[in-house]
Amino acid sequence: MPIYEMDILEDIRTKFILRARLHDDEASIVLKGHLLSEYLLNRIIDEKVPSSNKIKKVTYYRKLKIMEEKDFLTPEIIKNLCLLNSFRNKLVHKLNITIEAKDMIFYKDNKTKILIKPKKGRYPQRYYLRLLCHGILTQLINCMLLKLRIDPRWLNDKA
Repeated sequence: MPIYEMDILEDIRTKFILRARLHDDEASIVLKGHLLSEYLLNRIIDEKVPSSNKIKKVTYYRKLKIMEEKDFLTPEIIKNLCLLNSFRNKLVHKLNITIEAKDMIFYKDNKTKILIKPKKGRYPQRYYLRLLCHGILTQLINCMLLKLRIDPRWLNDKA
């Protein structure tokens, strides 16, 4: 496998970390994570689906269903993306969300659900949402590189 150079500041996970740190509220974290994950879903569609322009215009949820039907993403990635999408949808109807400690989960693999213990402090939801979004972006990139064999040079594109 060839080796490619990559500018770490252009990596989408780094962009998320830098952007999420600038925001104080849960809505901003969720919206940034959702936006960047949809960017990655669109990259998969560009690479793997012929005549992808129509598909890129469908809803986020429909894109997830297409990814699942075509077996592009693993079940745990789909579950984590659905979780993020549900938080985003809740924010559309309310300006803040409450996440109970029992609901702070992350799917490591199809059979393993991890309960994330929030950092002690004033904003445990923000800590969890940052971890969830970063974990999802990492899962997506790993899947794109290892399972789907998408050329990693796109990582240096401007997101």
